[in-house]
Amino acid sequence: MRLRNSPRRHVRYSASVQTDDGAAEGILFDLSATGCRIQSNAALTPGNYLALHFEAPEAESSLAVEVSIVRWHKDNQFGIEFLRYAQNSRERITDLVEGRVQSVASHLVGEEELVLSAVAA
Repeated sequence: MRLRNSPRRHVRYSASVQTDDGAAEGILFDLSATGCRIQSNAALTPGNYLALHFEAPEAESSLAVEVSIVRWHKDNQFGIEFLRYAQNSRERITDLVEGRVQSVASHLVGEEELVLSAVAA
């Protein structure tokens, strides 16, 4: 059995996959910089290639992996390995996994505090 070579983060993000046969929605779990687990009713089998997009509440915009491959399939869950990332996505995904991304909401709270501080002064 091959051991994981990068840490993973347990998440639950909305995801969409696009294959040559069409598109499907799913839920992304167990995110790492090199792959993830997806639950979907998509008709995927090991060896299928796909494009993946997902929404992380902590990120300011959606994340995309241009080319991924299905490595395993059990019931309606799939192990996905990321092969080619969209621009800047690898760094953003790594930051998410390692907890280096502040949520968008916390950025907004900080901005509101600055405005309130300026008004009070």
